[in-house]
Amino acid sequence: MGNGPSLNETPLELLEGEYVWGLNRCHLLFDRIAWRPAFYTAVDTRVVPDIADEIQDLIRQLPTTQFFFPYDFYNKGVLRPARNVTWFRQRPLAPELGGSGYFSLDASAFLRVPNTVTITALQLAVYMGFDPIYLIGCDTSYQIPEGVEAEGVGQDPGTGEVIEGYNITSTCDNDPNHFDPSYFGKGSKWHAPNVGGMIYGYERTKEVCDAAGVQIFNATVGGALEVFPRVDFDDLF
Repeated sequence: MGNGPSLNETPLELLEGEYVWGLNRCHLLFDRIAWRPAFYTAVDTRVVPDIADEIQDLIRQLPTTQFFFPYDFYNKGVLRPARNVTWFRQRPLAPELGGSGYFSLDASAFLRVPNTVTITALQLAVYMGFDPIYLIGCDTSYQIPEGVEAEGVGQDPGTGEVIEGYNITSTCDNDPNHFDPSYFGKGSKWHAPNVGGMIYGYERTKEVCDAAGVQIFNATVGGALEVFPRVDFDDLF
């Protein structure tokens, strides 16, 4: 479950009893739904330190949810260990390896660093044996809202694309890219999205999963992600 604005048009109550992966600030949905995600992951090196206290609260409040994080967050003291936390190793993208340089089928060895945390969740879900897998809330279209502070330069590790104003800090609650305008609200720190890198990563993900016989479908309401076959969310139930 991505966190795009399409979640506001998705009947999420239908997911009660299903295995759902939550990402980043998915907990801002909790006042709307009776269920909680079975799994959770977050990997962004700017976002996670900024919301670490929120994540630690989630770990404590949801003892039956399994949380997955990169070892770096443990080694650097960003997040603390708990009975329901699993740490994984990460390796950078390796374009010269083709699909396997973007998507790991063996999470016990390592995961590839993605351009979107959704691909981290997919690597974990595939390793755990989930098939088919359905994506929701993966709108994959972004705009930088007015009033943000942007600085620094980043580079996509897969395509080499240079991203100006890579480090962003919001100055008001006007986030148009997620289900809640306060998702990256006033004071929030995040990275400028690289949609091209996301799409390329999804394409490599499909390549690897197709070869492995794992089916991934896009059940997002609308959005711009056309890499995976689309299915109607309501029809799944």
